[in-house]
Amino acid sequence: MFFSLNEVQADLYKKRNKIGIVYWHGDAEQNKISLTFDDGPNPIYTPKILDILKEYNIKATFFLIGKNVEAFPEIAKRIAQENHSIGNHTYSHPELLLKKKEQIRYQIKKAEEAIIKATGIKPHLFRPPYGLDDPAVFLEVEKLGYAIVKWSVSAGNGRKDPEAEKITQKILSTTKNGAIILMHDGERLIRNVDRSQLVKALPIIIKTLKQQGYEFVTIDELLGLN
Repeated sequence: MFFSLNEVQADLYKKRNKIGIVYWHGDAEQNKISLTFDDGPNPIYTPKILDILKEYNIKATFFLIGKNVEAFPEIAKRIAQENHSIGNHTYSHPELLLKKKEQIRYQIKKAEEAIIKATGIKPHLFRPPYGLDDPAVFLEVEKLGYAIVKWSVSAGNGRKDPEAEKITQKILSTTKNGAIILMHDGERLIRNVDRSQLVKALPIIIKTLKQQGYEFVTIDELLGLN
């Protein structure tokens, strides 16, 4: 049986790969938060996001799609070189519900191989495509040594970005201590996705949350998975 962190004892925030845990939030007693970016690397917008993070000295976590890593290995390599955390977001972003064990393992291992080849890093964080909850999927993921990470705050920029002002308002109004913030620098395997509104909103979000006293950390640091 799987539990969210709001259903377990506080000490489990610090335990990695404990069967039954889906991490969606960090310690609510600390003012640490994590920015996470899904579906990259994207050739246009991931570098722009990395430039912003570098300007503000922010470390984030990127959940990468294996096929996109194969297409843009230098961007994946840059993510690693700039000391951001990297997570596995499957090889081709399928809906894993009702998939066979072999198909699930293929998606995870194939993405893992692409990430290792491009960055030299073996990921240990996994985010399910579409955020779908499936105990069968989670069991296979944990057998492969991954911690499952979802989110508590969303920018709402899945298939198409809303206006920058709406992204900013949504994140600022819902972020609390321990928040894991979901954003998208890509969109599955689509190359021409427009993430310009997120790029416009990101500096405002960072500056405002910093002024409010939040510390930006990677998922590894937020959840004590180092």
